[in-house]
Amino acid sequence: WITKNVQPKCSAADISVGSKLFTNQTALTYTLTDVWRPSTGGAGGAGTTDGITPTLSYNDNILENCTVNFIDIDISSADRTATQYAYTQYGAVVNTYATCSIVSPNGTLNVNLTLEYDYVPPGVSFANMYQFLGTGFLSRNKTERSSLYWGESIMSMYWANTTNAMQRIRANQTGDGNAGISKGMLYFYPNDNEQIDNITLPSFFNVDYRFLVDEGQGNITVIRPQTYGSHEDFTSVPHLLENQTYPNIWESADILAKAAYSTVLTDLGYVNSTTNMLLNEDYVRHFTSNFSEIKRNIENAYPGPSERSYAAERSGPLGTTPSVFATRYICSVPQRKPAGSIFVSVLVADLVMLHAVWFLFTSAIDLFSLRSKSGAYHCQGCSKQPVMMNGGYREVAGGYRDVTGVSVPESKAPDDQVELGGLRPARQRGRDSDASHHRSMSEQRLLNPVSMDIGRD
Repeated sequence: WITKNVQPKCSAADISVGSKLFTNQTALTYTLTDVWRPSTGGAGGAGTTDGITPTLSYNDNILENCTVNFIDIDISSADRTATQYAYTQYGAVVNTYATCSIVSPNGTLNVNLTLEYDYVPPGVSFANMYQFLGTGFLSRNKTERSSLYWGESIMSMYWANTTNAMQRIRANQTGDGNAGISKGMLYFYPNDNEQIDNITLPSFFNVDYRFLVDEGQGNITVIRPQTYGSHEDFTSVPHLLENQTYPNIWESADILAKAAYSTVLTDLGYVNSTTNMLLNEDYVRHFTSNFSEIKRNIENAYPGPSERSYAAERSGPLGTTPSVFATRYICSVPQRKPAGSIFVSVLVADLVMLHAVWFLFTSAIDLFSLRSKSGAYHCQGCSKQPVMMNGGYREVAGGYRDVTGVSVPESKAPDDQVELGGLRPARQRGRDSDASHHRSMSEQRLLNPVSMDIGRD
């Protein structure tokens, strides 16, 4: 009961910009790109120099008000390793940019986080061909973290579908004698023209894009929205789908971006989002309904962890919980010693205390006795035996000696002034001398030194 209310004390951790982070959901790994105070504006904007800090002082603060700002998908065929090419001829790197608030005793801080997802990264091993790679996710649990389980499944499935679609499109182009796309970029951002809460609608995002077509001999053609018409029309996903604009990967890439959007919000613990597909069973059922068809049209990069639809596979309830960054702290943790060790420690302490008390007690008694009885300063054995002097008088040989051991020299007590160890004054000698002549020799024997009381008042 003594230590039950004692809690560990931890100091705040300093997380530098550029550090890799993950949350208590143990799913995605982020890069901390900016830290700033919201009162100074957005990170990197004008007038924000004073608000930007190089480190985040963090002490288990809950991530609040998380939003996904935009998602870009970088598609490439060239400059990939041979092993990556064996999995699929095109690769896709999905970058998701999010912002969260952290409320601390020093005020509110905003942090920018970047997630990079590449299902077939450069370091992939050829030994994992035709297997679920599990890239980008630290752990998975279909029962306790069902939303993240389905988020990973949708992301990997539509990553494989998008890259395979690019491969088929290039094959058709080159088959007709036209140059194919070597690289491309799609930039998905929220539709500012209208408020859309239904994430299944194609108008949820707008998309800007650039595709590079290598015409040969150093000639590069760039495909952009203005290539086909107005920027407003050809950044609208519904318009691109309706016109089947080249390259027609818009539906697959749009769902991949939505899956990244929802998975990041779930991992960051944003529980109040109405646009998160992973918190709504109807949305998850919608985006997984064609898994079996997609699985038949992919290359060697096998997605997962689930290859079946939400309706066909049983899992735990959808949802998420508030998130915190997982990091290391320096803590002072009280620990209870074993009972035997405590008993020995207390016993030793008590013995030391008793010894000290006994020493003080005996010292006080000795001091009191010496001060209250002056005779205690003298002892019977401190003086030598009396000896016979001329004229029949007795004197203490060796002079006087006190308890300190310092002897009074004999010169201090001459024979004519000392009698019986200095017990009688010199002025009484004449009277006493006359009386001594009448004593017999037997009466003048040495007194028993034990019976003498020398030094008594």
